[in-house]
Amino acid sequence: MNIAFFLKEPKKATETMVYVSATVKGQRLKCSTGVKVKPSQWTGTKVRQVAPESATKNLKIENTVKILKDIEREYLLKEQPLSKEILEKEFEHKITPITTTAAKKKSLLTVFDEFIEVRRLEKSENTVKTYKTCKNHLQAFSDETKFNLSFENINLNFHDELLAYFFEKNFYNSTIGKYTTILKTFMNWTGERRFHNNMEFKKFLVFKEDSEKIKLTPEIVEKLRTTDFENDYSNIVRDIFIFSSYTGLRFIDIQNMRPEDVTEDFLRLHIKKAKEMLEIPLLDVPKEIIKNHTERYGRLKVPTNQFCNREIKKLFEAIGFDDKIRFVKYSGSSKITVEKKAHDYLTMHYARVFFITNSLIKGMNE
Repeated sequence: MNIAFFLKEPKKATETMVYVSATVKGQRLKCSTGVKVKPSQWTGTKVRQVAPESATKNLKIENTVKILKDIEREYLLKEQPLSKEILEKEFEHKITPITTTAAKKKSLLTVFDEFIEVRRLEKSENTVKTYKTCKNHLQAFSDETKFNLSFENINLNFHDELLAYFFEKNFYNSTIGKYTTILKTFMNWTGERRFHNNMEFKKFLVFKEDSEKIKLTPEIVEKLRTTDFENDYSNIVRDIFIFSSYTGLRFIDIQNMRPEDVTEDFLRLHIKKAKEMLEIPLLDVPKEIIKNHTERYGRLKVPTNQFCNREIKKLFEAIGFDDKIRFVKYSGSSKITVEKKAHDYLTMHYARVFFITNSLIKGMNE
């Protein structure tokens, strides 16, 4: 498909419509981008920065091209011929927002619930929880500020007000960035399903901040492994943490392990987040954990993630991992100092972090 642009009235002194043409098998389709610009402010492919609302207009033009290319890609993947007539019909279907009465009655937050349910099929439980939390914060923002959450109102003014709300609540920049990314994903998803044709959300700033990590040394992990806490459940949590430290497995994948996933020298199991089968060499320590658990419980016994996250803090405290650790975080430009005992920062996920760090130090290829 060859794509080009042209102006409806290129010699006009005032604004004129920008059209895009797509040529399929020698047939040319002309489509309006919905953008008007003065010919003097048009480069041939985009609106010059000096033009009013140039960023918004260029986003609309980019979206028009993306839709055309997406249609072409869909038909290539389906190995179906694409004609000018089909392209025109598909383009009209995708570019025009839904106008049915039923769709108009759906609020943004109602559609957000639908988005969460669809994503539940392909995302981890923790990711779905984050989506729900994001939606709850949007609801609270709307309730407190009386902001009318609608697809048309998700603009830069909304973004400014939402950031002000998050800063007032002392949300860390990393957290704000996470929720902004989810919101942009949601707006992309709803745009593709024709709930709106609002592209302003693409300009939203996503804060990025390196997350602080507690450093676990091989010595402290070995001390955990060799300590008998004289309590069955404490020792089980210890074992699961050590198992993850030696295999790099996420907690959910350890929880989902079945006896048939274990051979003499390997674990072969389906990884939920990556959606792939992995074959992991079994070192002596995880082998021994599987053997002991199988003899005592008939399987690898794994409590809930919430219980393990609470308990692992106590276990590291018991072995003296209690130095005070201070981190500096930011909410906007405001500095927030967080100071806690080292063990209070820990969760079961730190076992996987330790595995990755330790493996790289020992020379394992990335």
